[in-house]
Amino acid sequence: MASKPRTEQRQLPLILFDPLPSMEREFPGFLDVENQIPNVINKMIRNSGKDRYSIAAEMSKYMDREVTHHMLNAFTAAKEGNRFPLSFLPSFSHACAGYELLQYVANKMGCAILIGPEAEAANLGWIQLLEQELARERAKVQHRIDQARRLREIGAEQ
Repeated sequence: MASKPRTEQRQLPLILFDPLPSMEREFPGFLDVENQIPNVINKMIRNSGKDRYSIAAEMSKYMDREVTHHMLNAFTAAKEGNRFPLSFLPSFSHACAGYELLQYVANKMGCAILIGPEAEAANLGWIQLLEQELARERAKVQHRIDQARRLREIGAEQ
């Protein structure tokens, strides 16, 4: 008999969106992102307003190693074997001032990326949930204290 995984009772789940529908999970190849990543990279480059030379130069500075515009061209070509390395994602995102590639990958995994005020709003919501849970727990403890006090009073009267 398999045992259930233990969960921390005091931990509240943070659910900001619905997970992927099960129908999508059953579709063969739905997680194969290899052909879409070059499209997302191209879109980010276009949206950045910068040319590939500038983006490559910024990435080189951020990573302290050479990244060339030829490499960016290879990553965006629909040619087998030209894969965008995960290690380039932070510097590419900073150079393009965008998170579309990270968001694309996160969406494929059933996650969402929250940035800036969205992240702070989520933190505030989390704090409010914790405050509500603490208030409920405080009320339970106070109720037990009150019950114990009443029982002592009843015992003292007898």
